[in-house]
Amino acid sequence: MALEGAERAQVRQQFQAIEGPLKLEYYHQTPRRVLVAGRPERPSCAVAKELIEEIAELSDQITLTIYEHEDEPEQTARRDIIDVPCILIRGELNRPLRFYGAPNGHLLVAMIRAMVLAATRQAKPSVAMKRTLGKLKRPSRLRLLGSSHDPNAGQAALAACAAALLSPKLQADVFAIEEFAEIGARSGVTALPALFVDDQFAAAGLVEPLALVEYIGLWQANPEQALLNPPQGNPGTASAWRPPQPTPQRQSGSRPIDPIASAAGRARETSVTPEGMRRTAGGLIVPDR
Repeated sequence: MALEGAERAQVRQQFQAIEGPLKLEYYHQTPRRVLVAGRPERPSCAVAKELIEEIAELSDQITLTIYEHEDEPEQTARRDIIDVPCILIRGELNRPLRFYGAPNGHLLVAMIRAMVLAATRQAKPSVAMKRTLGKLKRPSRLRLLGSSHDPNAGQAALAACAAALLSPKLQADVFAIEEFAEIGARSGVTALPALFVDDQFAAAGLVEPLALVEYIGLWQANPEQALLNPPQGNPGTASAWRPPQPTPQRQSGSRPIDPIASAAGRARETSVTPEGMRRTAGGLIVPDR
């Protein structure tokens, strides 16, 4: 099992706050016996599928639908799914939140909290936030790249999700950099968590929700001015990042690398376990409490 007894109990307790139906859609890629050119392998799909199935069992309010990414082109296009594994969260307001990659560590914690947030009656936004949201003229997509090892990534992911739940004009996508490093490399990311608005880099680090929405409004009204006045991440919340270097050839007799554990960011070495977290027997990184 992906979750141990203690973790299942913690998630079940958090799900007690759910007040309405929560729909989860999981987009999967079944391994093929023959490699197909242009079709990257996603070994972490097996881990993600097991995890989301266990999570869905922890509340009667949750319904889970699993789609085979390549076999459901119309469905994936309708939901704007661009890669796998992807977990799409929809609450009563039907405002989608997407988590790409097998959730782990701080991004797993953020995903669970986002599920609860999507299925509970939210407090009314402040006057300033409501006024700022009212200025949005068109839909915008938030994309957050973060590491499962970074607590600031978890907070930034949840902030982006919270903003998206406040307005039908916002959508939030969260990517685990451990699995989608090519996006960071292609986008020139040098620090994490990295926030993009409509595929344009906006800020590194944790940005306060009101400042984020204010920036989106400015971006929609005057992109040139927005580029000159990017939102500022909270001091000390950004960490340097560079694309991983190619893995050297394994020498004869050395320990083989588990491709699923590697892709999901679940190598067993304790040196890569974040402070305040621990590893379960199944390799998940979870809060140490």
